[in-house]
Amino acid sequence: MKRQLAAVLYADVAGYSRLTGQDEDETHRKLDAGLNLLTELIAAHGGRKIHEAGDAVLAAFQSVTAAVSAAVELQRQMSKRNAELAEGDRLEFRVGVNLGEVIHDRDDIYGDGVNLSARIQELADPGGVCVSGTVYEQVSGKVDQAFDDLGHRKVKNIAHSIHVYRVRFADGSSTVESQPLFSFDKDSIDRSSLTTGRCLCGDIRYEISQPAIGTGFCHCRICQRFAGAPINAWAAFPKEAVRFTGEPTYYRSSLIAERGFCARCGAGLTYRLLKPKESGYLIIGTASLDKPEEFAPTWHGCVESQMPWLDVHDDLPRKRSDESPELRKAWASVGVSDPADWKP
Repeated sequence: MKRQLAAVLYADVAGYSRLTGQDEDETHRKLDAGLNLLTELIAAHGGRKIHEAGDAVLAAFQSVTAAVSAAVELQRQMSKRNAELAEGDRLEFRVGVNLGEVIHDRDDIYGDGVNLSARIQELADPGGVCVSGTVYEQVSGKVDQAFDDLGHRKVKNIAHSIHVYRVRFADGSSTVESQPLFSFDKDSIDRSSLTTGRCLCGDIRYEISQPAIGTGFCHCRICQRFAGAPINAWAAFPKEAVRFTGEPTYYRSSLIAERGFCARCGAGLTYRLLKPKESGYLIIGTASLDKPEEFAPTWHGCVESQMPWLDVHDDLPRKRSDESPELRKAWASVGVSDPADWKP
């Protein structure tokens, strides 16, 4: 058996069984055209198609950059072919790329390097490309694509979590679902609950009579500066449920929000949006709660500002700030529509 380091590309059609059930002949025609395109692109980028298995393709490259470039070009050309089709009629590939050692045997390749590429493919959106952390490290700055950090993910039949990145397509051919900050459902409020917390010196305390409506991590530069830390954990509560004993001092940290802190000890406590329509909730710094262990974050926000030396090993969802409907709406309310201008 021969072992070799290789960039492994795995592509599979999303929802192939559904498409076949709708129109078997037309789906096979589209599949044949898509597989021919992928075969041509693999060869054009110096790769070798190892095999086809139904609607899936496995290929190996000596160059990591070439493997990613082939995957991106496939999705761009498929996007053009699908542009005039109804969403439910489109044949779309998911593609995963991994760099790892593979075993060559019987004109095929085996091993964790192959298995990981298949699992990473499953994390991609239809029409999208996901790559492992080792691939990202090799191609960052060498290809003309930006990447979204999806964090460490646990996947089927792999003992350890893997760091995954998603290719971001400037033409929008790979869409990203917008995730609300939290769900504001007043009917679910249990008024018998009581949450408490305070600042460092104890001059300001607070009581909260309703459950949290969301928790998370924020990596934005404003939160980093406010907390004096690379990451800020938060919990959101209905505004009317929070009662302070002692009033926080507020500092307007941007055009859309202000942050409350204790004027005596300087401890950061709160964040709130300024516009009345967007300010139905109040964000509390998780670390200021008396029982912060009960409010585990459920996702990462503003990950474009995550410190490069902060490697968070979890599989929580990760979103950029420009993927938040609440933030887009809040900034639009003050006449700022370009996320590049979302600054203090």
